[in-house]
Amino acid sequence: MRLLAAGHVFWDGNKRTALNATETFYDLNGYEFNHDDSGVRAILREFATDESSVDMDAVVSYCESHATKAEE
Repeated sequence: MRLLAAGHVFWDGNKRTALNATETFYDLNGYEFNHDDSGVRAILREFATDESSVDMDAVVSYCESHATKAEE
């Protein structure tokens, strides 16, 4: 998530790509990433504008608290 949003790999859509990659990662590993739009957008904006100011412990905590085991 961090590298895609902060690295500005694409001309446009870096934050959307980072979110989609994160959702896909969770899905492939048997989890759902049930994020709230405002929370995850704030994280992605921080990565894109000032990566050094991001509290990675808070990001990890956010991701852990919004991930649930997918039903089979």
